[in-house]
Amino acid sequence: MSGVTLRDTFVMFCDWRGLCTWRSNEEIRLKLGDPIWTDLSPESREQIQTGLGQVVTQRLSQRLEVVNTSGDRFRCWLWPLESPENAVCILGMRLPPKIDQLTDRERECLELVAQGIESQGIARRLDVSLSTVHTHMRRAREKLNLPSLEALISFAARYLYPADISLNGNSSQ
Repeated sequence: MSGVTLRDTFVMFCDWRGLCTWRSNEEIRLKLGDPIWTDLSPESREQIQTGLGQVVTQRLSQRLEVVNTSGDRFRCWLWPLESPENAVCILGMRLPPKIDQLTDRERECLELVAQGIESQGIARRLDVSLSTVHTHMRRAREKLNLPSLEALISFAARYLYPADISLNGNSSQ
């Protein structure tokens, strides 16, 4: 599987109203002065507006997964900045399209793998047998066209770490 490249990662600043003031990647369709939700699906538009509101008013960092109008999925992190002209910094990363091929249970297994939980722990948490966990992992690896379990673990850590859990393991919301 071809990996997501640095080209698929971007940084953007916006003002307190959500208007783009700077972007790192010229390939982003968004123009300076456009609302940051311009190219997002209706569900993601609402999600980013709510997240932006929390960053601006409560100064709470946010992590979101959004979908643009072309169907591309992005994981985005939003942080408060100190000026009204550049009130929010957004780091975005395009997620590989094959993620959408995973079942909810396969994705759930990979989210737990991304947190460093071993197969037996995953089986206990999901209340399934160890062989069921191995089946979900094998099918996910096949769907993602990954050559090894190590590649699957690396993929999970990069793309499927749950957005609502901080890197130290605590819930961020």
